[in-house]
Amino acid sequence: MFCDVEAFSTLAENSPSQDLLARISAYLEVVTLAVNEEQGTIDKFIGDAAMAFWGAPAELPDHAWHACAAAIRIRDKMSELNQKWQAQGLDPLQIRIGIHCDSVMVGNIGSKHRMSYTVMGDAVNVTSRLEGVNKDYGTQICVSQAIFREVGERLVLRPIDVVTVKGRRNNLEIYELLDVIDSDQPIAESTSTQDVKEQCRITKLAYLAYTNKNWPEAIRLYQALLDTNPDDHLAANMLQRCALLNK
Repeated sequence: MFCDVEAFSTLAENSPSQDLLARISAYLEVVTLAVNEEQGTIDKFIGDAAMAFWGAPAELPDHAWHACAAAIRIRDKMSELNQKWQAQGLDPLQIRIGIHCDSVMVGNIGSKHRMSYTVMGDAVNVTSRLEGVNKDYGTQICVSQAIFREVGERLVLRPIDVVTVKGRRNNLEIYELLDVIDSDQPIAESTSTQDVKEQCRITKLAYLAYTNKNWPEAIRLYQALLDTNPDDHLAANMLQRCALLNK
């Protein structure tokens, strides 16, 4: 899992250093607690970005679900913090998260002077790319087809698109994660209301029309999503794409 702050450079430019440092520390604390609660390992912090993994050093059944549950914890807690900060007249810290599962190398890696327990491999690069893809589609949590195959029936997902990842032969189908289900210990108030389920249902129909190049139908359905929720950034983005392709 990769987690990053949206438009951090702009925030750094416009915020007093001490204030920004305190808020970044609060955000990284949220990430750390969420990962720990879901039995993951924080790999490293890179500026405002956090990297975490599951399944090492000890094996963890259901690691893909735990990673997704951690992402929902982070999203919900950051929403609370942002409300508090906005009430104080501060800009919110919007976060983006990417999640993927695959085999990686894990162990103590580095030089004889400095070692780090970390993971390496193609899956790390893919996960980083998924985090960045959120910017292109207006989403917050992006997961791969591998996550969908592993635990998709226990997640509230909606399809985004198929993307090309540099250095990989095969394209990658990606999804927006909205919630997790089937948890023994509820992690937060579920967002899986009928409205969200209906949003997912219409998105799937819109995406099917999109993949079949039925642009008028895709436009109609993405517009319906936007009419219901003007803040649906994925629908707005896909509507624009379909309109361009329909010309």
